[in-house]
Amino acid sequence: MFKERQLQIRFFISLSLISICSVLVLATALYFWFREKTIDHVNQTNESVLLNTETVFTKYMDMVQKYTMGFYGNPNINTVMQSGDNSWSDQLYGALSQVRGTLSVNAFLENAYIMGSSEPVMMFENNPLDETAKQELFKLVSGSVIKQSPFVWNAARNDGTRESVMVAFYNDRAFDSSAYNGAIALTVNLRKLQANLFTDEGGDDTRYAVANRDGTVLMQNGAANTAFDEEMLQRIAEGTSKSGTLVWESEESGKLLITYRQAQTGGLWFLSETSYQNSIRDISNALRFMTVLCLSLMAAAAAVAAFVSHRLYKPIGTLFGSIRSLPGERAAFAHGTGFEEASRELDRFAEQYKALKRENEDGALLRWLTSPERAGEQQPAALPRMREGADHTAFCVAVLQLTRMDSAGVLQGETWSELVRSLPQIAERLFNGTVSCRAFFPHREAAVLIVSETEPGSLAQPNAYREHWEQLVYQVRSWPGVSSCCIGVSSASTDSGRLKQLYEEASDCLQVLKFQYRVPVGYAEDLQHASREPLPDNVAESVLQVIRNQEHELIPRAVERLLAAAGACRAEQAAIALSRLAGDLERIAESGMTERAARRDVVEHYQQIWRMRTYEELRAWLEQLCAQAYERMKELNTVHTRHVADEAIAYIRAHYGNPALSLNSLAEKLAISPSYLSKLITEATGASFPDFVNWVRLEHARDILTTELELDIKEVAERSGYNSSTYFTTLFKKRYGVTPSKWRLSHILQQRN
Repeated sequence: MFKERQLQIRFFISLSLISICSVLVLATALYFWFREKTIDHVNQTNESVLLNTETVFTKYMDMVQKYTMGFYGNPNINTVMQSGDNSWSDQLYGALSQVRGTLSVNAFLENAYIMGSSEPVMMFENNPLDETAKQELFKLVSGSVIKQSPFVWNAARNDGTRESVMVAFYNDRAFDSSAYNGAIALTVNLRKLQANLFTDEGGDDTRYAVANRDGTVLMQNGAANTAFDEEMLQRIAEGTSKSGTLVWESEESGKLLITYRQAQTGGLWFLSETSYQNSIRDISNALRFMTVLCLSLMAAAAAVAAFVSHRLYKPIGTLFGSIRSLPGERAAFAHGTGFEEASRELDRFAEQYKALKRENEDGALLRWLTSPERAGEQQPAALPRMREGADHTAFCVAVLQLTRMDSAGVLQGETWSELVRSLPQIAERLFNGTVSCRAFFPHREAAVLIVSETEPGSLAQPNAYREHWEQLVYQVRSWPGVSSCCIGVSSASTDSGRLKQLYEEASDCLQVLKFQYRVPVGYAEDLQHASREPLPDNVAESVLQVIRNQEHELIPRAVERLLAAAGACRAEQAAIALSRLAGDLERIAESGMTERAARRDVVEHYQQIWRMRTYEELRAWLEQLCAQAYERMKELNTVHTRHVADEAIAYIRAHYGNPALSLNSLAEKLAISPSYLSKLITEATGASFPDFVNWVRLEHARDILTTELELDIKEVAERSGYNSSTYFTTLFKKRYGVTPSKWRLSHILQQRN
């Protein structure tokens, strides 16, 4: 009884397991999808708040920076900075009233300092600093350039306490070499500014904070005694990511979801902290619902599996038992069991069928080429009947291959077969009845033609001989739905024993055509001149070099040159070289590595190339591989582009004084092509390589003119990287509107005034 039910039990278990696994996989996928969506929603909300906070903070800092620029531009205040004379006047009183009014209106602005040439000369302090701190602030401001404003500074108060403040300043120093001529500095009380940035709304369990570059919290919402985890802050500050999300587990607060981003300027961190449990609270409800649903679906799946297995096991078991008895060696099981035996028997039949089919396909053409038409004859049946008394009739073999379009207008069925089978008659007509032709059709898009002379010398006229074959190609291409037609033609022979050899010769000619552009017919006479040497490595290397240099527009031309070189070689040598290149391109597309492909990949590509029919198909395949490798290299190069551009710019700034500085020399130093380096510099600076070099040189020349007055114009030009003072003067006037001499004179007059 158990043996009779064995197949039914297997069916039931199999169907049940498949159904249950499908339900579990679906439920698991839905759960994780819902969880990720929920967390992403929380992250997006927090990121939006952080971005808004950063925007508001930046606007406050821009406003403070504009105050410093305005105060610096006030002539009365500027006079105090330059001279250190703070004697009272109505004009000075009005300017200082403006400063005091600004501090009064903006509660978060704490102190204002007017810096002279050696110390603060005037100040307004709501929360005074001690004398040491003021001197320290003067050194920081006078030694900094404008782009370093604002910055965070740990200031010492008069009462001995220390507090972090934000300092915004303006001192007209654009470069480290620029002269210091006084400055305006404003300090921002971060505790007061945080009231403008954050609001404490009841019921919101998310906290926000602004931290310094080193992870020190400067501002936060909520109670001041609820500090952020210092270890978490250090991990974010020391990490390489400028924005992101992490799950942090704290002993006091439990599991937390942290979202962070670093400001583009100033290096400040903006953070949010949310309870991880609250961020996924909707998932617990969904999980209970999905558990009940999964159990219900599993029960339904088991019931369906039991019903299906009961209905199917008897007829299927009987069928398998019958299959098992096909060899005639064993009887079928009475109750339809023997599943494994039947399965093995079917596999054995399938393998035998495939082997017989291959033998039949391979043997059919060989039998047609080699077997005589009648017993006792030596002449193969493939050759047309010879004329009486003709012992040495010449013949040749042509292998014709068609490619059809995939469209509704293509001929189908018997109509197409009749058209293909008319090829022998068409060939005889094109040769003006001077030849006899027989054909074999391996499949619907190929034909093997055996053409023999009916008049001596018909195949010995090269020009007419080739013209007839080309006419055959053009006529076949005119058939509806035919996209291409190629023919490989063997040499002529009178030895019927060489029929198989001539067929292989024609097949080799046909293979060569896929490497040649728009060559419809390949002749054995031409193949004899083809190189038997391997394709030079530098031909394939030129394609790889185009990929490495990211010259996408040169890919078609590089592939065209590659195929032109391959077309001059034997088909085997060309296919080997192209299969190696294809392996290299695939390796680049997969991992960005340029090592040689493994032998397994080369064999697979070789077989794939050998199966291709046309030049267009081969070229499109190679261009596709190149495009995939190009995209991969483009992704990898994007990561390094910024570093290479920065390195090139730094080198130019450091070696601007070298007259031999050129695009080619710098490209060679950085191991990249000159055109690619020029592109990187243009993208990074907005100027071409020569323009940027001249800009750097002229900027340094301008500084030298005003700081080293003992140098003449020729020496200034040489130190700036110019061999010709005339050329230097021309470029300087073109950029600044005056000659170097007038620029220096103008600066001297300004200094005296």
